[in-house]
Amino acid sequence: MAINGSDLIDNPWNTTFSTFTDQLGSMFWLIPVSFIAVALYIKTRNPVLVSSYMIASGLLLASGNMFVGAPEMMFVYIIFSVLGLVGLILGVFFIKK
Repeated sequence: MAINGSDLIDNPWNTTFSTFTDQLGSMFWLIPVSFIAVALYIKTRNPVLVSSYMIASGLLLASGNMFVGAPEMMFVYIIFSVLGLVGLILGVFFIKK
């Protein structure tokens, strides 16, 4: 069996993750984004930074799903962003340094 690498060269991101996105759909992207958020918190112990990341990544993924035609996942990513907004507000008001 010959290996054709042209798809990997032309579109490496989608070709690499197509197995996961075919099985889980847009929900797959919530897993690495959440993992990065947890890793950021473990590394920095700064909830404001993590909340800002959650807001930015959640809104970007929500807008992408809105235009792709997956409105059910748009609401999941908006809820992810709202959790980041709540964390940001609580972090700003209640962290004493």
